Amino acid sequence: MMKQASLLASVEKCLAWIEGQMLTFDRGYNGVYERIRIDEKIRVNWVRPDCNTEIARVLTLYKQVTGSWKYEALNDNIKSWLARVQEQDETSAWYGSFPFYLVDGYDWYSRTGYFVYQNDNGRILQGLLHMHELEADEKLLNSAVRLANYWVSLQRPEGYFYRNDGRTQSCYLGQDFVGWLASGLLKLSTLMGNETYRIAALKAFDYFLTLQLEDGRMRTSYELMKREDWRPLSSETSKAVYAFSVAYQETGDPKFAAALEKAGRYILRLQHQDGGILNNDEQTKDAALQNNEQLCDLVYTQGFALMALYEAWKATNDEVYLQAAEKLADFLASIQCNGESPLWDGAWRGSYNAATRQWDGRADQNNHIDEGGMYSVYTGWCASTIMYGMLLLNKR
Repeated sequence: MMKQASLLASVEKCLAWIEGQMLTFDRGYNGVYERIRIDEKIRVNWVRPDCNTEIARVLTLYKQVTGSWKYEALNDNIKSWLARVQEQDETSAWYGSFPFYLVDGYDWYSRTGYFVYQNDNGRILQGLLHMHELEADEKLLNSAVRLANYWVSLQRPEGYFYRNDGRTQSCYLGQDFVGWLASGLLKLSTLMGNETYRIAALKAFDYFLTLQLEDGRMRTSYELMKREDWRPLSSETSKAVYAFSVAYQETGDPKFAAALEKAGRYILRLQHQDGGILNNDEQTKDAALQNNEQLCDLVYTQGFALMALYEAWKATNDEVYLQAAEKLADFLASIQCNGESPLWDGAWRGSYNAATRQWDGRADQNNHIDEGGMYSVYTGWCASTIMYGMLLLNKR
């Protein structure tokens, strides 16, 4: 009980930070901002549907765990914003999809924000379904169906999702751009009894399985396409653990159990004695350009690994995954920002050195906006997934 109380306290500190520092006008009417860049002294003015879906999922689970309606108005604002920014025009080629971001939550005219990302939309699909499972909200389910239909229409015969249309992200071969959509479609197929979604999901997983190497890890986007240079190996394989866990729970197919076992054990080998998941080991430094084996990436790895380890425990009943998840959660609670600045206390920075026990590292490898690293403080991707994993552990 003491450990659960500690994790809940960590979640509440982070929610207080989001509420105090990261909301758009009128208590988040236009959503929650993406991140703070400490070194640039800015709050990035992007408001992203994927980040906001993850935050809404946290708030929905928080209400169930605590019985508190404290954040319900904020949650309603975020959900309403998500409904507004999903493409609603049935004559549009992008009907049902979500854009990358809107400036300040309402400005559609950024060329970059106009893009449509497979991984972001896949995580939105997962989040919508998770919230629907918690509260049986038909609006969320209908949104998920429109989103799923969009991506099924873009699936290639090889199993991945892409259309060369000037908007759809061209880094389509990497696991992050397939696994979220595959596992989301599989969950939706079970919920709806829809064979079309199931066929699409299993086709995507057939491709996804080809990305796993014999030692259990996944080939990275950097290895496949020389893209996403800054995304560490730990991220790619942690997310695969999550996808394989969902696939095994939904199908019972032994091939997914075998893939989960291999990927899961690989991630366990990357877990530092203090609990964090290291970026990589000495033998895999060429898998990405963010490859310092002493660092724990928090933007792309730790929160997703926490979710994945919990899901692996659910799928297998193997206590080693639950113990690893609890160890990771305790580590994350211990390094939560405290006494650094009221602008980001309660959150987490994007990279931590397990050897020196200090914030350290960058995610600026061929990435001029440094999407991660010690100077980035994210709401989505990082804080949202960490909080969600902590709440899952608190709920069990």
